Amino acid sequence: MEIGIIRPYEIEFNNADVVDIDKAIKTRGHETRMIYADMLGIGISEKGINIGQMLSRSEKSKPEVDCAVLRHLGIIKDYEQYWHRVSFVRAMEACGIYVTNPVMQWLNARDKLSTFITLAKSGIPIPETISTEHMFIAYEAVKKFGKAVIKPLLSAMGYGVFKVEDPDVAMHIFSYLVNINKPMYVQKYIEKKGGGDYRVVVVEGRALGAEFRKGSGWKSNIAQGASPINVENPDKELTELAIKATESLGLDFAGIDIAETEEGYCVLESNPTLSWQGFKKATGINPAEEIVDFLIRKAKR
Repeated sequence: MEIGIIRPYEIEFNNADVVDIDKAIKTRGHETRMIYADMLGIGISEKGINIGQMLSRSEKSKPEVDCAVLRHLGIIKDYEQYWHRVSFVRAMEACGIYVTNPVMQWLNARDKLSTFITLAKSGIPIPETISTEHMFIAYEAVKKFGKAVIKPLLSAMGYGVFKVEDPDVAMHIFSYLVNINKPMYVQKYIEKKGGGDYRVVVVEGRALGAEFRKGSGWKSNIAQGASPINVENPDKELTELAIKATESLGLDFAGIDIAETEEGYCVLESNPTLSWQGFKKATGINPAEEIVDFLIRKAKR
């Protein structure tokens, strides 16, 4: 069996995670094929869909695989470019290649606003959130919340995330976002018990384990310097919430970030392209192995 890893050629995202996936595939006796989202070409006619990959003028290949892991679509500079790459993965799926996570569910879970709309409809506890393109609506949200967090809709690892308490300070951020045609996503800041949050990794409806992440500041991202601590025997409410969030988003696997507050657990983020190096270090569990095993079972059906 040949298993693809969909990732950009232009830059190596989460390289350690890609290495884990590649190793898990090969130790199970299968072959790995890198499928570069930014190097693909597609031909479409009444005869069908033909996908090709060109790495140079002399080197061409057909990414003919039995199944694939969607790792990342690369640095996106334009709306049409983004949908062009999404459409390639959809074309692979249309050709009968199972991709995990499925690209439209991956797309929904990558978008914080779409994620929270889905989670709210499923009755999953989330921080109060307001998203708008009108700076005065965002300004009033900060006044209402007292302490607020301003996030990009598409971001990872805690980059570009602000905590604000003064709505007039926030107004400078909103003015900048309006000038570059970005929406304003404002979330009520919540006080987290223990000063950190949990990441629960879920694969195929099962919680593999949990880590508690705590930084020196208010951010709990490993990429921002937080330390991962293994959670031995995570409680049922925590793991069931992570499983419910993953299933409501239609994901095969995810890292679900959850905070414990005075009112109970609260989902902060979904991560369909999670980096698991901190989780692996803390728990000793390598999610790549579970993801690859799931994908092989899926492809054989």
